[in-house]
Amino acid sequence: MEDKISRWENPPSLPPTHYVDNRIFTDSEIFSEERDGIFAAVWKLVCHESELPQLGSYRALTVAGRPLIVVRGHDNEIRTFFNICPHRGAPLVRDESGTFGKRIQCFYHLWTYDLVGNCTGITRPVGYEPVGFSKEGIGLRPVRTEIIGGLVFVSIKNEVEPLEDFLGPMTNHIRLHLPADQPLEVFHYHRSEIRCNWKLWVDNNSEQYHEFLHVLNRKTGLAQPDYHERRWHLYPNSHNVIDQGAMNYGNVGLEERSEGLMPGMQPDALLVMLLFPDVMINVRATVMRIDTITPVAPDRTIVEWRGLGLKSDSEEQRDIRTRHHNQVWGPAGRNLPEDISAVEAQQISMSNDAFRYSIYAREEELRPHDDSNLRSFYQEWGRRVGRWPHDAGARRSDKTELGVVGIASE
Repeated sequence: MEDKISRWENPPSLPPTHYVDNRIFTDSEIFSEERDGIFAAVWKLVCHESELPQLGSYRALTVAGRPLIVVRGHDNEIRTFFNICPHRGAPLVRDESGTFGKRIQCFYHLWTYDLVGNCTGITRPVGYEPVGFSKEGIGLRPVRTEIIGGLVFVSIKNEVEPLEDFLGPMTNHIRLHLPADQPLEVFHYHRSEIRCNWKLWVDNNSEQYHEFLHVLNRKTGLAQPDYHERRWHLYPNSHNVIDQGAMNYGNVGLEERSEGLMPGMQPDALLVMLLFPDVMINVRATVMRIDTITPVAPDRTIVEWRGLGLKSDSEEQRDIRTRHHNQVWGPAGRNLPEDISAVEAQQISMSNDAFRYSIYAREEELRPHDDSNLRSFYQEWGRRVGRWPHDAGARRSDKTELGVVGIASE
């Protein structure tokens, strides 16, 4: 009996790259390390530029526990600041979005700032004259901001490499599908707090193997003769993309998606792009979905979903895109509720000591059901938090790589 029990308590008889210690999904100390080692130390997608439609438009959000404001200035430049008044630390805005006039004013002592971050007004400045302090000596603390394909990224830490260097070859994929000469815009937004660790949602977005869960995917995708001929392309920093593959929507009584295609897409095709650590860009021929993640606790995650179409859409075209989006990805669509129920059920097991290791061992020469992209993710995760994914209690003392099959240099 003891041998049978140890079989479940000991690590699987697999290479250490091919399984994960489930403590990484529940441990509060590891969760804190992820905040600073990953989310504060990479480029984080915060919004699409179309969500800042006017001069003065802003969005307030949190990245790695830091409150931020992303704002479109009167010079049309998009900038990011900490949502903290440098006087006494009051939040500058308390609404999630809105539009500034000519200035940003702190509600507490009414200090004011322009949309470039300069302090433009201090109430009763005479009181600071004896110590030589003035508005010229203070301003909003900026956060590095870069944009590619209309996607607005921020980096909390100044020493992070330029965005294009971080994205590497994925830059070309983004520019193909979000081109400057065919600007996109967000037409759908919703978010939800899911009862799971953030990495379980990444897993769900990163793998095609769970398509058996979805009746829609089984009938429109898995049934296609060329489905398993697609390949994953893995890039440095654990960004990856899978080849386009045609879906047959007629198999479930839905209209074909051969007209009004999104940039770079083939008729009826499905495309998935993944950006470390948390972004999924999913395109179904005529409509795009983008997921972003805000970890809240080891077992709670806020996911934001955006649906995008072409900015030039007519009313009729936009109606079609909206319908195509909601059929699959809307809050009551065919896929999203199933994914959420799956990862929330997983999280319950992750917290149970009867289940200690998760297996990422599929090897199919980078075909859709291969786990290489997931293994790449967890190797990058371990490198950044300084732990081994297969033994979460062990610290990494160096940058030694365990090795992942399929890293591309293209």
